[in-house]
Amino acid sequence: MLTLSLQAQESPLQQQFVSELTAKSEGVKSIKCRFVQVREVAVLANAVKKEGDFYFCKPGNIALLFKDGDYVKMNEAWFEVKMAGKTNAMKVTSNPMLRNLNSILSACIVGNMEQMTKGCKVAIEQNGSEWIVRMTPQQGGAAAKISQITIRFDRSTMSLNSLKMEEKSGDYTAYNFTNKQFNVEFDNKVFNISK
Repeated sequence: MLTLSLQAQESPLQQQFVSELTAKSEGVKSIKCRFVQVREVAVLANAVKKEGDFYFCKPGNIALLFKDGDYVKMNEAWFEVKMAGKTNAMKVTSNPMLRNLNSILSACIVGNMEQMTKGCKVAIEQNGSEWIVRMTPQQGGAAAKISQITIRFDRSTMSLNSLKMEEKSGDYTAYNFTNKQFNVEFDNKVFNISK
């Protein structure tokens, strides 16, 4: 594993990662795939797993639609969540974890390494068919709550295989992505936020 400084981009490994991410993300306008969310909380005996469909459309529209009718929708300004029949919309800027999740997911998909790793200490490694990026927030509200973010990229497409956000408390939320379809058309109503 090699720890990288974002200010000094001399590392051949970092240059290779950034080059692959930029080249393979450039033509991606939309993504549809399956996902599994795993949420581990200390107060619960078992991890909570939920499945659904993930949608992305440039510039930064994201929807995670769970099979049970719950959802998480994000754009550059708003975040809306529906859980157990209750819907709540808020500005992304009001919550550092939401802001981080939105900017990281969007940056991963569009290949913006600088935005993805902003304010973080970064370690990148190559592991067979995956790139693994570990980010440790160093400043701001995210650093107070998040201990580490681990992102795994499929090297053949440079798309997300998984994203795991670990909190200082030991709790974590992980997303695993499969059955990816790129540049497919779908109804943009999946991104509608009722603010």
